[in-house]
Amino acid sequence: MSPAASIIGIGNLLVGLAYSTMCLMGIWETISLYRHRGWSRFGIGFVVMAASCGPHHLIHGWHVLQGEPVTGAMLAATLIGLPSGIIFIWLRIEAALDGRGDRTFTLPVRAAVAAITAFALATGWIAAGTIAYPPVATAWISCTAAALAQRAAAFAGCDLTSFILVTNLFVTITYGMVGWYLADSQSRRHAHEGTWSLSGVALVGIFLTCALMHLVQAFTTDGSTLGFDLLGMPASIYFIWIVRRLHSDSVDDWNRRPAVGVSTVPERRSPWNSIRA
Repeated sequence: MSPAASIIGIGNLLVGLAYSTMCLMGIWETISLYRHRGWSRFGIGFVVMAASCGPHHLIHGWHVLQGEPVTGAMLAATLIGLPSGIIFIWLRIEAALDGRGDRTFTLPVRAAVAAITAFALATGWIAAGTIAYPPVATAWISCTAAALAQRAAAFAGCDLTSFILVTNLFVTITYGMVGWYLADSQSRRHAHEGTWSLSGVALVGIFLTCALMHLVQAFTTDGSTLGFDLLGMPASIYFIWIVRRLHSDSVDDWNRRPAVGVSTVPERRSPWNSIRA
């Protein structure tokens, strides 16, 4: 096994464990804190999203370790996505153990713009390379006569490759939109307070790199994750819907709802909260 395959396989297993852990923690917090804070729409959406993403990465990582072909784009996407996932799960576990949890930090605007630019260039290069030189034949996504005929034949024959492409491209778009909304919330927070939320920034990185990893996965031939990819489509629809409502302040959730049944408001704000406590 090549070093790249080992990194991709172990990296996806770690990402899958992180998502699965966040799913279990989300279930526990949503149920245990219901009496005090009501239902968290964001929490429920995060749980159903993580319930599909966790097994997806676990299965993909296991198959890579068993000899599934890998690409340079897979390696790059894995290396970019790991830090955000590790940071976020570390902060969530720390908070669950009554530790400090989230942290705020300052970063000059120029440094933030430079970091965002570097991230955009890296992910854009990976995405462009994946689409321009896919490891499998996926020309049927274009609008030529030959591509339309190939598409019809693929669906008529129940070619798993076509369904893998559609499902992964779908969640690529939805998770990319979630990342954009969360990034905009962090920008508004910085404009108002001059600080960034470490867990919030990590959450932005998780969704943007998750979108990138699904884009890379869309152009592979392995159908082992198809069941969880299909589950991820409705999960991502609900999640983007609630994130958009939170972004537009059209719904109350744990970050803004007064505490129910207790005399004080929660000490920690949710990482997606941009301005108001």
